Amino acid sequence: MKYLQIVPLLVVLLLASAGATTPGNDTAAEKYSLWIGGHIFDFNDYNKKVGEYLKYTEDPLPEFKLDYLSRFENGYFTLDGHYFDDDDVNARLQSTVGDHLRADVQYRSLIHQLGQDLMTNLEAREYLPTTSSAGGKILTHEFLDPGADYHVHRQEILASVSGLLSRRHDVRLWAVSRTILQEGTDQAISSSHCFSCHEISETEKVDNKQYQFEVGLDGKVSSVDLGYSFGYRKFESKAPPALGYYDPAKHPVNGGSAEEFASRLQWSDTTLDLSSPPETEKMSHKVRAASDVGKGRVVAKLGYNRVENKGTKLTADALTGALKYSVLLSPKMRLVTNVAGARLNADDVYVHARIFREGRPGLQYDPSFMRYSALDRFDGRASAEVITQLNPRMLLSILGGVDIINRDDYITPGDGLKTTEVYGQARWRYHKGLKYSTSLKYRFEKIDNPFLSSKGLFEYVGRDSLPVLPGAPSNLRFYFQREGIRYQDITSLPTDVHVFEWRANYLLKPDVTLGVGLKGRYDKNSDLDSLDVKHLSIIPDVNLTYMPGPKWALTTGYTYQYDKSRLPVAVALFDG
Repeated sequence: MKYLQIVPLLVVLLLASAGATTPGNDTAAEKYSLWIGGHIFDFNDYNKKVGEYLKYTEDPLPEFKLDYLSRFENGYFTLDGHYFDDDDVNARLQSTVGDHLRADVQYRSLIHQLGQDLMTNLEAREYLPTTSSAGGKILTHEFLDPGADYHVHRQEILASVSGLLSRRHDVRLWAVSRTILQEGTDQAISSSHCFSCHEISETEKVDNKQYQFEVGLDGKVSSVDLGYSFGYRKFESKAPPALGYYDPAKHPVNGGSAEEFASRLQWSDTTLDLSSPPETEKMSHKVRAASDVGKGRVVAKLGYNRVENKGTKLTADALTGALKYSVLLSPKMRLVTNVAGARLNADDVYVHARIFREGRPGLQYDPSFMRYSALDRFDGRASAEVITQLNPRMLLSILGGVDIINRDDYITPGDGLKTTEVYGQARWRYHKGLKYSTSLKYRFEKIDNPFLSSKGLFEYVGRDSLPVLPGAPSNLRFYFQREGIRYQDITSLPTDVHVFEWRANYLLKPDVTLGVGLKGRYDKNSDLDSLDVKHLSIIPDVNLTYMPGPKWALTTGYTYQYDKSRLPVAVALFDG
């Protein structure tokens, strides 16, 4: 998609022409500065955590900064840049020519050092005291790339330009462009199951490209501000997929029954792709309108976008809308209301799986299924806030709202699980000139049916009580049967939330300021099957700031955090 990079080039040309338009008059000015220096690092420990976004080297490296400003009669031109090393660069060009032309180009480059998961927690074996063997099922890990140096170089080019086409209706054409390039290596982990629970680590190449472009037209008709924009985004990867070898299936203890165990798996003794980033394409349309209505102002937005996975031909659509109305109820009181909604739909897909125990005598089972999209939903939000100036020193705001998410196919198709969140908030602020200021905030949230994983944590004791399936030996029960004896809905979301914040600042002297504060949060969820989840957090802090001059500020402070939680703990066992 090279044509998407034309916009940055056009903006650079516009900037150059704008910078060259510097009439010789008394209003022209030119300033610049150049800073030259260097840096060196010394890491004595694991440098990829300390220097996650730094190129680690113990050799001294040069560094420089450049700032340039050219101001003329009806505009300006600026160039700012910072070179830290070959992979850490930041540069920006900006120019304005009256109200006719505005342009901005920015280049950002950084390195992301990625550590290696040592998988030290993946080494265990089942204890079987009734056998003479070393034990039962075993979990092991293996590195095909021990000590690999994972890192990703990220480059980003942002450009925007806007021009005035007609002063009569204030018609302005604008365009923005964004290009993100990522190259390097990362860790890929494959997992073989049934024979050995074998985890393998290897190096995966990263070569991702994302192009984003949006163009719009804004104008004014009578007293109505109107705008339309079209957007396009594409993501693709040129990196070869990482390949993983899946072990041949056999009995995890005695190594026998290979055909039987292989019939229960999707893959055995084969090499397959571990990861293939999707090639996606997104197109969007946005319409905006704003106008004064009575004593207030209305802003309305409507949008539609469509995303397609070019490899699988799966698509997702979203229709969004928002309406904001703000009005002065009195000289000291303002009302702000917001209503927004989104309708999301994604393609369902049939997942074709291998027949369970295909070609074996007795029980066979087809695990294929239709995957109904969990994205299908309606998301609606509404809120109203009243802001009032009680007196010249005190401001009070009261906020209330409701958010509703109605899912079409969760947990099963057509369930329509609806999550409703009702919230309220009060904020009070008082200031006495520059001498003293304080603020208080309290917020509560009540959530009905938060998103959860149904029956996903525990299993009742007694799988031997499950019925024997037709064609199966009387002593065998299968994993898919055990879904029926699982219990415990789990979620990371609460049903009740209370948040408290207090902050105060005191000007002890003209150059000394004392700040104190307290944050508190309490949430719980008592609506689960058999759990009562609670969280409590209290964070007091104090800080002192000393300003010996207009260019210097020295700050010291102390923060204490107290957390208390009541959470479920589940131990994973080899038998599930």
